[in-house]
Amino acid sequence: MPLLSTKAIRTSSRLVLVVSIWVIFTSGNVCAFSLLSLVPSEGSFALGQWQGGVIGGYEWEDQQTTAQGSSSGVVRNRFDEDVHLSNEGFYLVDPRLLEGNAGTDLDFYQESDNLNGARNGTSKSQSGTLIGWNVNTELLGEMPYSGFLFARRSETNNSTDFGGRTDSVSQNFGMLATLRQDSFLREALPYLSADVYARQEEADESTTQFGQTFTNDETRDIVGVDAYKGFQTADLDFNYQFIDDKYTGSIAYSFITNWLNLNYSRDFGPTLNRRWDSQVSYLTLSGNGLNESFLYADERLRIDHFKNLFTTYEYLLVSTDSNGQRDTSNTATFQVQYRVFPNLTQTVMLQGFYETISPGGHLDYYAAETSPSYTRSIPWGGTLDLGSDGRYEIDQNHTGGPVTVLDEKHTAPAFFGPGIGFTLSSPFVDTSTIVMYDTRAGGRRVTTLGVDYNIVAQGQLTQIVIIPTTVLIHPGDPLEVNYSYVAGPSGRYSTTTLGADAGVTFGWIALNFSHQQISQSMQSGTGAQFLYSFHQESAALNLHKEWEWFDARGLALYQIFHTRSQATGAFDYTLQNYGEYLTFRPPWTTNTTAHLDGSETFIDYTIQPTRKNTYLDLEASLDRFFSSGNYFTMFARAIQITQTDFETETDYEAGVRGNFRYGKIYIWPWFSWIERQYGPTKVNDPHIMLKIGRDL
Repeated sequence: MPLLSTKAIRTSSRLVLVVSIWVIFTSGNVCAFSLLSLVPSEGSFALGQWQGGVIGGYEWEDQQTTAQGSSSGVVRNRFDEDVHLSNEGFYLVDPRLLEGNAGTDLDFYQESDNLNGARNGTSKSQSGTLIGWNVNTELLGEMPYSGFLFARRSETNNSTDFGGRTDSVSQNFGMLATLRQDSFLREALPYLSADVYARQEEADESTTQFGQTFTNDETRDIVGVDAYKGFQTADLDFNYQFIDDKYTGSIAYSFITNWLNLNYSRDFGPTLNRRWDSQVSYLTLSGNGLNESFLYADERLRIDHFKNLFTTYEYLLVSTDSNGQRDTSNTATFQVQYRVFPNLTQTVMLQGFYETISPGGHLDYYAAETSPSYTRSIPWGGTLDLGSDGRYEIDQNHTGGPVTVLDEKHTAPAFFGPGIGFTLSSPFVDTSTIVMYDTRAGGRRVTTLGVDYNIVAQGQLTQIVIIPTTVLIHPGDPLEVNYSYVAGPSGRYSTTTLGADAGVTFGWIALNFSHQQISQSMQSGTGAQFLYSFHQESAALNLHKEWEWFDARGLALYQIFHTRSQATGAFDYTLQNYGEYLTFRPPWTTNTTAHLDGSETFIDYTIQPTRKNTYLDLEASLDRFFSSGNYFTMFARAIQITQTDFETETDYEAGVRGNFRYGKIYIWPWFSWIERQYGPTKVNDPHIMLKIGRDL
C-alpha cells in the first residue's frame, strides 16, 4: 500500500480541523451526548466529561539584528489553528477498576519568513502540525495497591534572544505502581508505602543563533523505587533510581547512573528528648570514558537536656572516586547551645576535619567557634539585635601538587549579562583546568570557554561569567564544574575568623551594621604567600510602610570589601545597592494596581586594574481586572549592565497583554517591543499576537 503524500496528510489535517471547529461552534455541550452514542453500551466502557476548544491565532514579528558591521532581519507572519479535545473521567466497567483522562492538541501553523540584509533578501515559508497529547489512566484507584499508566507529548517552536530560534519536542511514557500502608502486605510489612516506576523521556531540541546551530536529542530510560515505612517514633525512607541517558545531535554521548539513598530518623529517650537523623547516599556515573562514584553519609544526634540547653553530635563522610582518583573527607562536629537568659543565647562548636587526597597527601584542621546572640525590646516599640562570631582554626596541609575538585555544583544566573555569574568555592584555581557541564534535565553537556562562559579573576577567587549569546546554557540551569587549585601552604597555619553585627528595628525602619574579618598566619612549613587576610564592612537600611493606597519599600546597602595575599596581591571593591518598590491601588477602584520597581547596583574595584560595574533595572506595570477573570496588563522594563572589561548590555521592553472572555469565547491579545544590545550586537523586535478561541 503506497504511503500518503505530505500534501494528502496536510489536506486530511485541514479537514479534521474544519470538522472539529464546526462541531464545537455549532453543537456546544450537545457534542458530548452525540459522542457518547459512539461508544459501547453501559457496563463495558463509558466516557466522562468532554472538554475542548478551538483557537485561531495570528502572529507578526519584525526582528532585526545588527552584528559586526552587518545587519540581517526576519519579518515573520504566522497563522495558527489550534484544536484541543479531551475527555475527563472515562472508565472501564467501573471507575474503581480503571479510570482516566485523555486529550490531544493539534496546532496547524503556516509561517512565512522574509529574510533581508546579510541573509540576501530571501524568503521561506513553512507549515506543519505541532502535535501534543496527554493520556493518564489509573487502575484500582481506591485500593491500597494501584497502578498508573501515562503518555505525554508536546511540541513547540519559538524565537529566542538575539535573533535565534528553538524547535523542541518533548515526550514521555511510563507506569507507576503504588503500594499503601493498608495493603494486603500489612501483616508482613506494617506501615509500608512504596512507589515503583518506569518511564522513558525523550527531549529533542534544536537552537539556531548567529548562523550556529546546536542540536540536543536526549533519551532517558528511568527505573526506580521510593519506599517509606513509619514507626511509632521513627521514619524510614528508601530510594533507588537507574538512569540510562543517551545523547545524539551536536554532542553524542551516553551515561548510566545508579543512585541509592537511605534516610532514617528516630526520637527516643525517657521523654523523647533525643533525635537521631541518618542519611546515606551512593551514586555511580559511567560512560564516555568516565567512571565516577560518590558516597555521602551524615549521622546526627541531638539531645535536649533542658528547655534552654541542647547539644548536637554530627559525623559527615564524603568520598568521591573519579577514574581511580579517590578523595575522602571526614568531619566531626560537636555543638552546644545554651539560652543563658531569655534574651541571650550562647552557641559553642568544636569541629575536626580530615581529608585524604589521591594520589597522595592529606588535609586536616580542628577548630573552636563561639557565637553569642542578644535580642531585646527597646523604647518606642523597637527591637535591638546583637550578634558575634569567633572561630579559631588550625590547618595542616600535607599534599603534593594541585588538588582536584569534581562536580562542584552551581546554578546559572536568572539573567545573563556582563559580570553576572558565580564564584568557585576554592581559592587559587588553575583556570586552564576548568571544565564546566550543563546538567539540565539530568544531562551532562560540556560547555565552551569564550562561547558559553568567560573566566574572571577576583583576587584569590575565580568567577565564571555566562555569555549572554550562549545557545547551550539557559537561565537557572544546574551546572557542575571540575577544576584543580593550588593547595596553598605546605605545613601548619592558623585561620582566625571574627564577625559582629548590630541592628535596630522600629516598625517601618530597620538599620543593620556588620563586620567580618579573616586572617591567616603561618606556623611552620612553606607557602606563606598563599595565606590571605580579608575584611568586609556592611551597612544596610530597610524601609517598609503601608498606607491606605500605597505599599512602599526601600533598601540601601553599602559594603566595603578588602582581601590581600602575597600570591595575588590586593583585591578591593566597594558596593552600593539601592532598591525601590511602590504599589499603588487607586481609592476610586479596587480592580486596578500599579507597580513600580527599581534596582541599582554599583561596584567600584579600587585596586589595579581598576574597573567599575553598574547594574540598573527599572520595571513598571499596570494591571486592570474586570469581572469573570478578564484583565489586561501594561508593562515596561529597562535594564543596563556595564563593566569596564566587558561589553555593555542594554535591554528595553514594553507591551500589553490581556485575557477577555465572553461566555465560551475568549480573546488573548499580546503586543511587545524589545530592543536588546550586547556590545556590537543589537536586536530590535516588535511582536504582535492575537488569539481567539472557543471552549466546548
